[in-house]
Amino acid sequence: MINNHEDFTINKLIILYLLSQVKIPLSLSQITQIILERGYTNYFSLQQYLNELQKSTFITATKQNNASFFEITDKGTETLDFFSSRIPDFTRKELDQFIEGNWRQLRSELDIHAEYTPNKSNEYIVNCKAIENNSPLIELNISVGSKKQAIELCNKWKSDAANLYSEILQLLSK
Repeated sequence: MINNHEDFTINKLIILYLLSQVKIPLSLSQITQIILERGYTNYFSLQQYLNELQKSTFITATKQNNASFFEITDKGTETLDFFSSRIPDFTRKELDQFIEGNWRQLRSELDIHAEYTPNKSNEYIVNCKAIENNSPLIELNISVGSKKQAIELCNKWKSDAANLYSEILQLLSK
């Protein structure tokens, strides 16, 4: 684990490197999983680094479907270009291999959206979307009778959107 100021700086650079190489916004849960699985730091330090990077405007955070997504800024890229040699080579290679092997999965989490909003008392509108290359493949608005059902539909869409999309196309093509 991290004990000195130099290691704090390296861990911030690792986060910047990850965001610069993946080239798409990553959710807090994605960043947490990637960083913690490799043992670069602990959860609480990671949260502190993300806050500090955001305050320094090296990264930006946006909210989407009740999740925070982080992206490197131009200022963050410039800083990384200047200090990237401080990141150990094996760490860069490890992250590069991870990104190469998992890029589609990381990207697909951005392309599937599901959220619900209250409509009338005891009614909810569930909005489900699948987006590919910034173009919508499908968007559904479904009225349901309970919050529980709305949550279940959102979860189902997020976990199985590709199959559901395929099934909908087959049903409409009959």
